[in-house]
Amino acid sequence: MEEGIPLPKRSSSGGWYAFCKRRLPILEWAPKYDQTKAVADLIAGITLGLTLVPQSIAYASLANLPVQYGLYSGFMGTILYMFLGTVKEVSIGPTSLMALMTLQTCRGLPVDFVVLLAFLSGCVVFVMGLLRLGFLVDLISPSVTSGFTSATAVTIIASQVKGLLGLSFIAETVMENVSLISQNWGQIRFNDCALSAACCTVLLLLRKFKDIKVNHKRYKLKKALWLISIARNALVVCIASTVAFCTFNAEKPLFKLSGRVEPGLPQLSLPPFSTVIGNQTVGFMGMMDYLGSAVIVTPVVMVLANIAIAKAFSPGGRVDATQEMVTLGLCNVAGSLVHAMPSCGAFTRSAVSHSSGVRTPAAGLYSGIITLLALNFLTQYFFFIPKACLSSVLICAVVFMVDINIIGKLWNSSKRELVLYTLTFGAGIWKNLELSILVGALTGLAFLIRDVLQTPVDITQIKTNTTDVIRVSVRRALVYANAERFAALVINSATARCPVLIECSAITLCDYTATEVLSRLVKKFQENDQLLVFYNASKDSIKWLETVSGIDKRTLKVTRVQEALDAVSTRDPEAENETSALLKKSLKREEIV
Repeated sequence: MEEGIPLPKRSSSGGWYAFCKRRLPILEWAPKYDQTKAVADLIAGITLGLTLVPQSIAYASLANLPVQYGLYSGFMGTILYMFLGTVKEVSIGPTSLMALMTLQTCRGLPVDFVVLLAFLSGCVVFVMGLLRLGFLVDLISPSVTSGFTSATAVTIIASQVKGLLGLSFIAETVMENVSLISQNWGQIRFNDCALSAACCTVLLLLRKFKDIKVNHKRYKLKKALWLISIARNALVVCIASTVAFCTFNAEKPLFKLSGRVEPGLPQLSLPPFSTVIGNQTVGFMGMMDYLGSAVIVTPVVMVLANIAIAKAFSPGGRVDATQEMVTLGLCNVAGSLVHAMPSCGAFTRSAVSHSSGVRTPAAGLYSGIITLLALNFLTQYFFFIPKACLSSVLICAVVFMVDINIIGKLWNSSKRELVLYTLTFGAGIWKNLELSILVGALTGLAFLIRDVLQTPVDITQIKTNTTDVIRVSVRRALVYANAERFAALVINSATARCPVLIECSAITLCDYTATEVLSRLVKKFQENDQLLVFYNASKDSIKWLETVSGIDKRTLKVTRVQEALDAVSTRDPEAENETSALLKKSLKREEIV
């Protein structure tokens, strides 16, 4: 067995300034900021703002909120992330996922519940960051994440079909939407249908502009095509709004419009800890009862999405999860002060920033300023944005989130992962997204625990210089859930009354119950005049094996079977070990046979 010298742990000390740079990353990149980076960030920020504004409007519509609440959510997070964020591509703001979860949680409730949900979600995420609970996200299988994302996309598409058809109703699940669409089929507005078809066609065509192959010498043309493709949402919203404005008839409007938008910037105030429903005042605990499990599920999903995006755009996939969680929590807490809905990062915005050549998180400052300008000067024109156009923007944004290809891959590689994907997707479609992530995560965790606790055991018979022995190689964990099963396997393997040696090098986890079970096992072997030896234990497993009563500690560090037998056959200078006599009895029994 090869011996190694353990490397010293890397010291995390570096003084207060090093700590501040880790927790306030702007101190890291600001001293190196120059004109070139500033210009690149300005271009990326403006491009991102052209994406963020129409997205914010659309996501507010998805959450069944007035348009301005989407814009309220679009500036605080992007600006604050500039100071605290570690990944330059991440943009904190409203997303389709958060909008849909907000709709399912706060449907039919006052807007105060949405703002309180943002505040509480931020607090939970902030505490998770302080407690370094980012590892909990790693317990959620990628198959669960994929199933959850696909269920979200399908639910969003189903919820926005009514906008394409010019219908108005409130529904939560896919089945509810399908049922209500069939019931209101006779009320379809053909003008909205035609506008939807035009918007979807243009959006999908413009999406391909950036992929058009152009001679590398025609750089300006390629850049223009890319810019048109990136800003397609803003272009389509502007064109559709212009058509609606020019054809507007107050008595009989051609399209269903977004309606009046509250002008101006939001007032800074504390989140509402009480509200009025009907004529009854609901206190904080009452509001908590209405929000229910969303206070926990929404932050977990928020962290899951944000960490996944950060990993996707970080060099080598390395992310300071603690800092990202603290930042995300503070962004939502600060957002609730300006009446924002729950927010996190979005893949679409991160992709836009990345392709725009962003250099630092400072790009978020410019996109936030664009959102503030839109709130201050353009809200009067948001009245004319057709709902069919917003539904088209949402559907064309999420339709590519449905991961169909993964089904074939999972079928060929892991049926169990396919079960996770199917359960998560099915729960999201059948019921809601909260149940979807809970079912997927708990089922995946159950599979994981089952694998860990099964404790694979390899039982072989080995011929040594003196006798035949049974070797039992155990891997992974010995804990309360599998210790008795392991002891039964050892007893059953000892029917030949040969010495039994348990190889312990791969045991990674043990608890008090396991040590008690092993103590009883050692005692049972002693009562049967049969030798039981534990050998080749790792440094970690030696600590708890030494607490097992009756065990021969001299063999724990021995790496070979014959050496273990030789060790127990020699006299212990401190005390006569019973295993020596047992070995002699075993050898005599072999001679008689």
